[in-house]
Amino acid sequence: MVNRYLSALILLLIPSLVQGPTNQNQPAQIGPGEIYKMSSPAVVLIETYGDNGKVSGSGSGFLVSVDGRILTNFHVIAHSKRATVRLANEDAYDTVEVIDVDKRKDIALIKIKAVNQPFVKLGHSSTAQIGDKLYTLGNPLGVFQNTLSDGILSGVRQMDGYKLFQLSAPISHGSSGSPVFNSSGDVIAIVEATLSEGQNLNFAVPIDYAAGMLGSTQTHSLESVYEPEEPNRVAESKPSSSDTRNTPNLQPASAPNPSEAIKADPLTYISTKIGVWTKEDAELELGLPIDRRDGVFNNAVAGDIYKYSIPYSGMGIIELNIYRNTKKLGAAYFYYRTVVSWEQVKKTLGKNYKKQKLANGRPGYLYQFGSRQVFVIVDSAESVFNVGVW
Repeated sequence: MVNRYLSALILLLIPSLVQGPTNQNQPAQIGPGEIYKMSSPAVVLIETYGDNGKVSGSGSGFLVSVDGRILTNFHVIAHSKRATVRLANEDAYDTVEVIDVDKRKDIALIKIKAVNQPFVKLGHSSTAQIGDKLYTLGNPLGVFQNTLSDGILSGVRQMDGYKLFQLSAPISHGSSGSPVFNSSGDVIAIVEATLSEGQNLNFAVPIDYAAGMLGSTQTHSLESVYEPEEPNRVAESKPSSSDTRNTPNLQPASAPNPSEAIKADPLTYISTKIGVWTKEDAELELGLPIDRRDGVFNNAVAGDIYKYSIPYSGMGIIELNIYRNTKKLGAAYFYYRTVVSWEQVKKTLGKNYKKQKLANGRPGYLYQFGSRQVFVIVDSAESVFNVGVW
C-alpha cells in the first residue's frame, strides 16, 4: 500500500535537480487507448496475506517477460510471507517467488510459474523531460483492476541515493507497483508513493534503477525477504483489555461475525449505522481495518477513515469515517469489485438527484433521503467508482 509520507514530505522541500537529456530522435507517440490495449494484459494485481490467512493488502505490478517475471514495489510484498498474483485475464497464481529486491529504491522483481505471458516494453527513464505526458495503469484500492490515468512529469526529486519522479497522474492505495508509461507506450517508472495531504503529489521510481535487476535469475521464497510491519495507528487503536472487560458483549475484533443483513446489502445495512456505530461496533462485523487515513473536512482533520476488505454483494472495500468528536460513524464509502453501472444505480435510487462536478472533472450525483445524503461518483465509462453515504 502507498504509505511513505515522511519521505514524500522531505522530497517536496528539495528542488528538482536533474532533467534528462534531450532526445533528438523521439519515437512515435501513440494515444492512451492504444497504450491501454497494448499493455493492460500485462498489468497484474498482487494480493498479500496476513498470518490469519486473510488478504491484508494489495498492490500492482507488471509482467516484464514471457516466463512470468514481474516488477513491483518492495513494500507491496515486504510484510507478507504469502501472496497471490491475479492476471488481467483473471488467472491466479498462488506460488510467488522473489528474484531480487532493492530496498532503498523500493523495487522488487518477483516471479510466478507461468509461460507465454504478455509483457510491457521497458523504456529509459533518463530520456524523460519535465512536462512530458505520462500514463499510469494499475489497480486503485485493489478493486478497480486496470485503471488508466494520465498526467505529466511534474518534477525530479533527489532522495537519499536515488531520484524519484513526481507525477500529476492520480494515484490511489493499491496502485503501488503500477507501470508509468510515456506517450510512446514505454514504461519509464514504477508508481511508488502518494502524499494524501496534497493535491496530485504522486511519486514513481525511474525504471532505469530496475534494469540491472533483470539479469538475475535465482528465485527465493517471499519469506526470505519478509519484514514485520512497523506498529501504526491502526494497531494502536485496537480495543484494550480494559475495553473488553467493560463491554461484555464485545467479541474479539480479529474474529468478525457478519450479520446476514450486511452480507445481503452492505450499503443499506451500514447506512443505518451512521451515528450509531463506534469503531469497535464496526469491527464486530468487519474485523480489523487494513488501513487508516485522516478524514479531512474544511481543511481540518475531523475524523479517522478506516478501510475494511469485504467480499459481499460484489463489493471489495468499505471505508468508515469515525468522527473524532462523537466517536461515532459519520460517513461510509463503498467501492465495488464488480462493475456497477450508473444506470443500475439510477434504477435503484431513482432520478431525483442533483448532478455535481468534482474538482478533477469527474461527475457526481447527490441524492437526499430525509436527513441522509448519498453521493455517487462515476468514471468516464459511467461505471460506479464510489458511493458515499453520510
